[in-house]
Amino acid sequence: LGLPSSSSCASPNPALTFCVKTHDRLYYMVAPSAEAMRIWMDVIVTGAEGYTQFMN
Repeated sequence: LGLPSSSSCASPNPALTFCVKTHDRLYYMVAPSAEAMRIWMDVIVTGAEGYTQFMN
């Protein structure tokens, strides 16, 4: 999970674009606002941490 560099993708709004990297592929997502982007990133990280703990 992270913010892509400006040259890595063509986004309608690079400042609100973030990517989610999985084993199979990379997903680029564009949020409607900076606040929504922070919320989505927090939810995704929290879910990934919970899944990691569940698998141990």
